[in-house]
Amino acid sequence: MDERQRILQSLPGMDGIDSTVLGALSALFDLQMYRGDTLCEQNQEADRLWVLGTGNISVVRTTQSRHPCEVAKLSPTCLVGFSGLVGIPNRTASLHALGDIEVLEMSTISAARILETSDSPVASAFRRAIIVAVSRQMGIANRNIAQLAVEVGVAEPVVSEERLLRTNTLF
Repeated sequence: MDERQRILQSLPGMDGIDSTVLGALSALFDLQMYRGDTLCEQNQEADRLWVLGTGNISVVRTTQSRHPCEVAKLSPTCLVGFSGLVGIPNRTASLHALGDIEVLEMSTISAARILETSDSPVASAFRRAIIVAVSRQMGIANRNIAQLAVEVGVAEPVVSEERLLRTNTLF
């Protein structure tokens, strides 16, 4: 198993994928190293995506008042920069390598071509990885929005099931 396949095997959504399919998908990526470099800048065309294999990436969004704000630190193994595949043509944040990182890299055009294939096991595996990545990002966004709504006073905190069960005295 080569390094590209090892990285993909660790990507959420790739569990249970046949090694032949995983090998064919991994061959479509380039293995790249970045050393403290910027992978992309906010507002640039979303022309590439990455799978973070080693190291960490800082996600920085510049506010309307021109203040950079780190919104996330990403760690292996995750799919990064896939906005161009989900209808967002320009980057919504900048991605900066924190020290040395190893990534699998693919152009958005190549990724879109793979996803257009309907009967390919490789396309199905890649689709699965994209779905998992988008679902995880949406879950984080929903939690952040709910927390913000409570903080600004437009929503009440929700009592967790665990807390509710701990306060029940019928047991």
